Amino acid sequence: MKINQSKTKETPADVACNHLKLRLKFELVPFFCQLLAHGFTINVRTGCTIKDLLCQQLGIEEDYLAERISTIFLNSKVVDDVNSTVVTEGARLALSGPMPGLVGAVLRSGSYYAAMRRQISHAHDKVSSNKESAQITLKLLNLVVKELGPEFLRRGIPIKGPILQDFMERHTEEIRPGFIAGELDGQPVELDTLQGMDWSTDMVMLQVTPEKS
Repeated sequence: MKINQSKTKETPADVACNHLKLRLKFELVPFFCQLLAHGFTINVRTGCTIKDLLCQQLGIEEDYLAERISTIFLNSKVVDDVNSTVVTEGARLALSGPMPGLVGAVLRSGSYYAAMRRQISHAHDKVSSNKESAQITLKLLNLVVKELGPEFLRRGIPIKGPILQDFMERHTEEIRPGFIAGELDGQPVELDTLQGMDWSTDMVMLQVTPEKS
C-alpha cells in the first residue's frame, strides 16, 4: 500500500469552481495522471516537517517515502532531510522518483553528491509549534505520479480550466473507449459536451473514479 487512507487529512483547496466527476475504466486513469505534473493546490497544516506532511497528512507510507521518492523539491530547491525541512504557507512541493544519469544522482535527496549543488539545496528550518491551515502546491513527477496519481485523482484535485480544456480537446478520442459516465456540478454530462466546453477563465475540481472492466 502506497497511501494509507486512514491517515489522510488534507483536503482539496477551497476554490470557487465547477466540479467535474468522471467514471472511467481502470486502465484509463493513468492517462489522466499527467495532469498532476502541472501542480495542484491542497489545504494542509503547515509549520510541520515534510515527512509529517507526507506521511501524517497525505497518508503516504513511510516505506514508500524512503524507497520510492528519490528527489524532493521545496520551492525549487532540493530537500536532503525530510525530518528537518519545514513546509510553510504557499510552498511549492514536488515529489519525484529516480532520475537517470549523473543529474539524477546529484539531485537525489541525501545524495553523496549534495555538496555539488549547495546553491540549490534547501536550508534546514525550525518546526513551528503554531501549525496553521494553509494552501500549498503539490507536483507529482515521473514514477511518483504513476503510482500516487490515481489516489489523488480519486480524492479530487483543482485544475486550471485552460489546462483541462486543452487536455480534453486533444485527447477526446483516446478517452472515449474508457469513458463510462460524467457529472458536472451534479448533472450528467457527455464526453462530447466536455470537449466543447469553454473553461478558459475557471478552475475545475476534477474527480476521477476508476471502475474495473
